Amino acid sequence: MTLSSGAPSSGTPVSLRKVLITGASSGIGLAAARMFAERGYQVVGTCRHPSSAPAIPGVSLIAMDCSDPASVERGFLEALQSLGRVEILINNAGVGELGAVEDSTQEDARRLFEVNYFSAVQLIRLCLPGMRERGAGAILQLGSIVYSLQFPFKAQYCASKAALSAFSLSLHQEVYPYGIRVHLFEPGWVRSEFHRRMQPVLRDGSPYAPRLGPFLDFSRDTSSRIPDGEYVARILLGTLENPRAPVRIAVGREAKRFFLVSRFLSHHMLDRILRWKLSRKNGTGNKTPL
Repeated sequence: MTLSSGAPSSGTPVSLRKVLITGASSGIGLAAARMFAERGYQVVGTCRHPSSAPAIPGVSLIAMDCSDPASVERGFLEALQSLGRVEILINNAGVGELGAVEDSTQEDARRLFEVNYFSAVQLIRLCLPGMRERGAGAILQLGSIVYSLQFPFKAQYCASKAALSAFSLSLHQEVYPYGIRVHLFEPGWVRSEFHRRMQPVLRDGSPYAPRLGPFLDFSRDTSSRIPDGEYVARILLGTLENPRAPVRIAVGREAKRFFLVSRFLSHHMLDRILRWKLSRKNGTGNKTPL
């Protein structure tokens, strides 16, 4: 299922082969870097510690800390030197959150927005002049279903992805006349280390502790029914190579199902369904109020 937002982006010429992918050391980014390289694209991937990241045949890894604007600019310039020009930007890097608003700090919230939103905007601003002058380019944004469906204990994460999604849809309207494609991908849950690595933020004696534990189980669901990084990478590649692909794309069964039912149900009903789903504690039937 795809979600159309405005007219389809203009086609990507065959000559667009130089790709910059952020967050390429694990999950979706790693799978996308490997898949694009196997397809013959020239790929530069970014991560915080290239020396300890998995080696990917045909992919150059460079250091970039997306929480540091100076590191983002240095990494971009290094990628530009390696590629010659950035024709395709895949903004994949992101950090998660698991904790109540009361238990988290303002500093944590700012860092999360720096990685999930501001670094992506910074890279886009650096790429746009060259893309516009050449009359061609593609920007692929990893958003999330949380743009439309908000979860508890992830308030800042939901807000950052909502900001990125709204920005991307507005950006599409600005740049499509210059031959620049923008695509927003909205996965539901993705099976990767992203959720398993997250440590919950919990104050001593927090009143939210009884509810956070079950949600942690839900967040770390590893069911084979949940799409993995390779599944999402195939969607990214297929979208890029389809000149008529829509701007907004739901990824995975859960996301497609949500966007379908959201056309017919009220916000009140969607809220009740979400609370019921979260109360199931990872499908075990152990009903813990959330």
